[in-house]
Amino acid sequence: MLILAWTGQVSANPSNANSTILLQHQLKLKIDLVSTRLSVADQLRFSTEDAETWQFSLSEHFNLEPNPAIELLRNEQGLKYYRAKQAELSLSYSGQLKSTPDCAWLTQVCVQFDAKGIYLDANSQWYADAPNALHNFELTAELPKDWVSLTQDEQVQSTWKELQPQQAIYFLAGPFKVYSEPGKYATAQVYLQSADDELAKKYLAATHQYLEAYSKQLGAYPYRKFVTVESFWETGWGMPSFTLLGSKVMRLPFILSSSFPHEIVHNWWGNSVYVDSSQGNWSEGLTAYLTDYQSSAGKGEAMNYRRDTLQKYASFTSHFQDFPLKDFQSRHDQTTQAIGYGKSLMLFHMLKHQIGAAAFEQGLQALYKDYAFKAASFTDVQAVFEKVSGQHLQTFFKQWLERTGAPHLALGEHQFTDQEGKVQLRITLKQTQASEPYQLKVPIVAGFKDGTTATQWLDFNTAQQSFNLSYTQKPVAVSIDPEFEVLRIPEFGEVPAALNVLYTAEPKTFVIARQVPAGMELAWEEAITAFSRGDKPKQQYDDAPLPDEGTVILLGGDNTALTGLLERAKQPFKLSETAYTLNSVNYTCGLHSLALTLTAGKQQLVLLDATTPEALQQLINKLPHYGKYSYVLFNSASGENVAKGQWEVNDSPLTLHFD
Repeated sequence: MLILAWTGQVSANPSNANSTILLQHQLKLKIDLVSTRLSVADQLRFSTEDAETWQFSLSEHFNLEPNPAIELLRNEQGLKYYRAKQAELSLSYSGQLKSTPDCAWLTQVCVQFDAKGIYLDANSQWYADAPNALHNFELTAELPKDWVSLTQDEQVQSTWKELQPQQAIYFLAGPFKVYSEPGKYATAQVYLQSADDELAKKYLAATHQYLEAYSKQLGAYPYRKFVTVESFWETGWGMPSFTLLGSKVMRLPFILSSSFPHEIVHNWWGNSVYVDSSQGNWSEGLTAYLTDYQSSAGKGEAMNYRRDTLQKYASFTSHFQDFPLKDFQSRHDQTTQAIGYGKSLMLFHMLKHQIGAAAFEQGLQALYKDYAFKAASFTDVQAVFEKVSGQHLQTFFKQWLERTGAPHLALGEHQFTDQEGKVQLRITLKQTQASEPYQLKVPIVAGFKDGTTATQWLDFNTAQQSFNLSYTQKPVAVSIDPEFEVLRIPEFGEVPAALNVLYTAEPKTFVIARQVPAGMELAWEEAITAFSRGDKPKQQYDDAPLPDEGTVILLGGDNTALTGLLERAKQPFKLSETAYTLNSVNYTCGLHSLALTLTAGKQQLVLLDATTPEALQQLINKLPHYGKYSYVLFNSASGENVAKGQWEVNDSPLTLHFD
């Protein structure tokens, strides 16, 4: 699944009136594409009368015209720091900007400033800024012929006006084809680099659909427009009142129903209710819960989404990579994503069960109403939900925010008795993690001969706890949290083998065929480097005994180490010299490349197969997007995905079966 990015800033300081300064700007921009120079005139006003707060910074790329009301304090780490001698002043400055050709948005400042278009955000330091500052502004720009511009909120004639306090000021311009359609909640717009009426129509309709749905759920949409912009890079970024989607990204068939609503909802969480991240960034998890997860739930896939989330968390936080949720600021790798999105998402899912769906929805609306255009911390989030539910949630939030890891659940002894015509089941549950027990609300689901089920929620707060359950008939099976409602480390056998093991810190052994096909030896060596994460890989030939533990990665379908492994794995997959047989369907070797993972005993195996270096490289490039699957096949020539899926899991260690 593609996860788009929210580019809003987070404040590391508690939100209160005394720590926030409002800077009011009247900005006039001049653009010289020949010299790639931006000139800015700004009528700047500080909202405070405290002279000690009249300080601001600009990028060192800008030269500020002399002004007796301004004093240069220092120049360090790419910024010039100034002190103003009055609360209102006129700034004039200019500087040369350079475009970022290939934008690695997780690790660098991204700038566009050439004939193709312009993109500037807070990281460029192109406007006067200060610590803890919020901004409102009016902005006009002298644009090249046939260009249009874009920033927050609405444009009145040639002037953009944003009256609500913003954490950052964005500016975007270019020769876009603009599509616009007024709606009940806001105007929907699409900016495309070239005309595409059908694509624009889809995004306009989807925008209205999501604005209506989430306005009803959370409160009225906070801006007057939402714009989908065809980006200069292959990005997925969310900003206040608009999103930047790469040309390829916005044409992916699943984006409109998955990642696109994620960026719209960030206009509630992150781009209007700002994040005070002194206790962690709560916005990503809540947004993912209300969009990506909610979308899956609407398709009947909620259980699979939760299971995949727990599996990913367990995989990418092992081997000392874990950290508390309170320390999450932003995503930059699989571990931070597993914690900041996955663990946080499950926190909100468990909170909904803790206080009830009605109180949870009331809490969302209250959070938005009380903190729109203010910063909220996890403490503020907790206080809002305590108020609407009447429950004390200190222990709940503390354990999920401050602790690393997650509980491990196990079944203990059980006993049936008959009492007054009812079946009584006494069952013992265990928390087997090394750390102290969590306070949990755990579902236990009983299944009966007639196909019906009964669910009871247990307050499970100790390392070992026995419960007495009553039924009108004897169950045929009893399962502990079979649909993964609780944030926990899944037990071996509860989840299907998944390809994301290729990207974890789990020790890996790479097994290469001693009789490797001509032309493929170097390609397989490069694959080993790609999956080694910078560590020195453990490597052996296929005629050596396999290790007893860790992950084993078999390179090539002609690997003799496969002998016997497929039978032990007991999955619907066979391999011959000419074809893969998967779920009774044949796929010709050579025409297809394959990645497949199996569990044989207590060991996880991965098979990678491609017959040319080009097909193998294509497979390596695509696999990060298919980590949750047990198997994927691609057309070797086109790279098109032709099959993917997860093995069925039928024997959970947290399920008891009865005669």
